[in-house]
This record gives sequence, C-alpha cells and structure tokens, in this order.
Amino acid sequence: MKLRRALAATAVSLLIACGDSSGPAAGNLTVNLTTPNSGFDGAVMLVLSSPVAPTSVTAGAGLTLWGGPVTTTSVKLVVTGTLSSGPILTLHVGDVNQASQYSVSLQQVASTGFVLRPPPLTGYSATVTK
Repeated sequence: MKLRRALAATAVSLLIACGDSSGPAAGNLTVNLTTPNSGFDGAVMLVLSSPVAPTSVTAGAGLTLWGGPVTTTSVKLVVTGTLSSGPILTLHVGDVNQASQYSVSLQQVASTGFVLRPPPLTGYSATVTK
C-alpha cells in the first residue's frame, strides 16, 4: 500500500512538472513609437532585428506598412500614416518569451508633409513589448 502511494505521488509530481509552460509560446509583440511630434509625423523608417523572422507583421490602426513580407531576421520597414506615440506594428512570433531579443532601430522620420526630420532624432524611440 505504501508503495502505491509513493508511486502515485511520484506520478502526480511528474505530471505537474510536465505541465510547466516554460516552452515556446506563440503570440503577438507590439512595436511602440515615442514621438515628440505626436500627430505631426507621417512616416517612419526602421530596422527590425529579431532572432527569427516573425510569422507576420501588421501595421497599427490607420497606418500602412511598406517593405513586407518579412522573411529575414533583419529587415527595413516603413510605416506611413498619421503617427502618434503608441503602437505602430504588431509582430506575430513563435515565442513571445524572446521579446527581449527583438529590437527596432529608427532610421528616418518624416512630417505629415513628408519632409525629413533632421538627425539626431531627439525625443524619438521605438520599443518592442509583449
């Protein structure tokens, strides 16, 4: 009887350990833009770097994505529309737990009249978040 209890306890422990969801978790990551000219920027060129190419990349509401489909781990993209601080892209990825390995580098920003903002792009930043 004691042996059965010990085996049952071991089996339950193994099932709990196997139920741990520390493996890859597919889902969405968001690219967020911070701009000092919210509502007055019309285009941003960026470089997305990732450990593996996202399954898909879509522009935020009211924005247009140029440069897809994304099939490599480093790609130049352009997002156009009336840009404000907040989400500009959604990345569907195979593992959201690798969010820290995704990065965005802003290359150029243009006003809504498509006049380039001069470097340095002070006050601008882009981040990738879960």
